[in-house]
Amino acid sequence: MLIDSFEAKRILEAFDAGRDSILAFFDLRFTQEEVRFRQGKIVIGDIRYNPEVLRKIAKNPAVFLVEETPRIVAFFDQGYYKLEPIENTAPTIEIDGIRMHRTKHLTPLEDARNKIKIVGISENEEVLDICTGLGYTAIEAHRKKAVVTTIEKDPNVLEIAEYNPYSRDLFKCVEKEEIRLIVEDATVAIKSFEADSFDVVLHDPPRFALAGELYSESFYRELYRVLRDGGRILHYVGKPGSKYRGKDFISGIQRRLNDSGFRTKRTEDNESVLAYK
Repeated sequence: MLIDSFEAKRILEAFDAGRDSILAFFDLRFTQEEVRFRQGKIVIGDIRYNPEVLRKIAKNPAVFLVEETPRIVAFFDQGYYKLEPIENTAPTIEIDGIRMHRTKHLTPLEDARNKIKIVGISENEEVLDICTGLGYTAIEAHRKKAVVTTIEKDPNVLEIAEYNPYSRDLFKCVEKEEIRLIVEDATVAIKSFEADSFDVVLHDPPRFALAGELYSESFYRELYRVLRDGGRILHYVGKPGSKYRGKDFISGIQRRLNDSGFRTKRTEDNESVLAYK
């Protein structure tokens, strides 16, 4: 069972108000359970916590396993990986302090659904999802009854995803062979696909400083090769140029995509590029 910092705060508010119990959310709002307050302790299931334990959780924007000694869903492996909760919705993953999802103005789930809507995925289309992350985009594409292949380079990301209730459908679909998950560098995996394999590519790479190879013309040429005539790509970029004295980062991406054979246009929010073959 999981508890996040937001729910720890709710429980403490009820405890400090002198209540006897509260119906609390666990597993990032997937389950509910009564939390009782007895003899100055906070009782969750069979575990009795001193209030100070929950106060520490409440101060840390993270997700914890409900155990005798709560354990944070995070670890260090050539970088610090953490499942970070967002109040009342699906979490994001944070790597070395950088959130891997949009969390301003859109929730991670809304962002995934918006990308699917913009690129216009239809039933039975072959979709390549590059950079699986927590699996939200792959899940949404599958719900459109597309045939989904998703690529994730970093097994640490998938390990974090296994703790996330919102990622369960990804692993269920992979187990049922309804989604194909490839754990490999996308620049390598792309070369294994035959030409004209996909109708749609969803390309949501980490920022350029972390994965510049996924923004290269050589990679874009591989995307052109595996995309069918009339196919399209949604390439999420964000607004990294705003941090560099107004530099228009998207223009360089469009130029390289155009040089690779695509026709391109920016999305209305100016954070993604739509490319057409």
